[in-house]
Amino acid sequence: MSMQEQEKENEQKQDQAYKSETTNDSAHELHDAQDKTKRMGSEPIPKLLAQFSIPAVIAMLVNAIYNIVDRIFIGKFVGEDALAGLTISFPVMMIIFAFAGLVGIGSSALMSIHLGKRDFKGVNQIFGNMITFGTLVTGATLSIIFINLDGIMNLFGATPDIITYASDYMRIILMGFIFQMYAFCLNGAVRTEGHPMLSMTTMLLSAITNIILDYIFIVNLGWGVQGAAIATISGQLTGLLFLLRFYFSGNSVVKLQPHDFIPRLSVFKNITSIGVSSFVTQLGTSVAMTFLNRGLGQYGGVGAITSMGAINSLFTLFIMPMIGLQQGLQPIIGYNHGAKSFDRVKGALKLGLTVSMLFSTVIFIALQVFPRVFISAFLDPTSETVDVAVKGLRIFILMLPLLGINILGTGFFQSIAKGHIAIMLGAMRQFIFLLPLVIILPQFFGLTGVWMATPIADAISILATAIALLYHFKETPSLAQEA
Repeated sequence: MSMQEQEKENEQKQDQAYKSETTNDSAHELHDAQDKTKRMGSEPIPKLLAQFSIPAVIAMLVNAIYNIVDRIFIGKFVGEDALAGLTISFPVMMIIFAFAGLVGIGSSALMSIHLGKRDFKGVNQIFGNMITFGTLVTGATLSIIFINLDGIMNLFGATPDIITYASDYMRIILMGFIFQMYAFCLNGAVRTEGHPMLSMTTMLLSAITNIILDYIFIVNLGWGVQGAAIATISGQLTGLLFLLRFYFSGNSVVKLQPHDFIPRLSVFKNITSIGVSSFVTQLGTSVAMTFLNRGLGQYGGVGAITSMGAINSLFTLFIMPMIGLQQGLQPIIGYNHGAKSFDRVKGALKLGLTVSMLFSTVIFIALQVFPRVFISAFLDPTSETVDVAVKGLRIFILMLPLLGINILGTGFFQSIAKGHIAIMLGAMRQFIFLLPLVIILPQFFGLTGVWMATPIADAISILATAIALLYHFKETPSLAQEA
């Protein structure tokens, strides 16, 4: 019996064993759900990438709107000190989002691989443990941060002028973060199951809710940063309820039993081994942002910190499509890796990198040519801070055209369960390259040195990621060789 025939026989046995545990009606629903995942191993890669990445890109753009809308309303209707407060709170938010990435991204990648193997019982177990793990992690993390919030905000660079804004915003965000954790995890799961449009719709609902409530709470009611925070968590709750309706409808490939929620250390370990690279990257970003904010405050004052708020919002907005592309690739790469279709894995990554570089190059040109137009969306065009922000933006984005290599490359290694490589790449950028540069360069170049640290770290990280990818594909057999 050939290897392909043996694998096919194993798949059929797994399907039959799993379906025997369900009723006839639920088995029929499960078959329909499974058909949606099978197409990831058969349809043309360009078609799949469009089907999965376009909704994911739209969803991530919408996700960026959460932070951007808050900053636009705060900058325009509350003031620059309040915007600086939100900038200081961003590294703390990155820490708690790092835990969401640890659980959500790790679980989704693991589910994709098991779907490629047709191991549906394993998918159920991973999903149930994702919910349990997310609940435990959120409770522990938020308890620690909430109790020590003011001290943490001071540690992250808050000055007396802005600490009240930062703390008021973060207290409300922390109280509602459990909604964000669950929404993030379930969004990744529905994409993995082959429902990218559902994920996009969820994000749109969340963003629309956030924008409407931002206007009501900040402009009409004058609730300031607290209104922005309430609007954010209300939007996340709206998206979560929409996702829960899908899972309770019976249309999911996931068919949970109570025992699937029982914590299993082996599942936690596997989720963590894949998701920890996202955690390290996010944590490193938080630490780096802290040193960036301190350097900005030391060499440029509150105006430089405020400028960073506008720059980071723009950078996030235009990075999100690349992260959306990464998320669209993840189920395709994970499924085909699990099915040992290595040529399809390579083709998907190459196409993703091409699209990413074309998009980011266009955005880079637009930001370099019209920086003042973009910055003025967040700041008063007549403010002196605009000039500081324009100079900082032009330096900060210098490596944007090639940044997709690092983003998609790191996501690729997560998708094939090589978390140790993804961890290395994430840690190298944040801790080995960026942090020393943030500390050393300002001593020679002042405020310009603070802006320079990010593109230099990006350049080294891009090179390291490219080398890792080339080595991986050199060592990986093609589909023909496997056969």
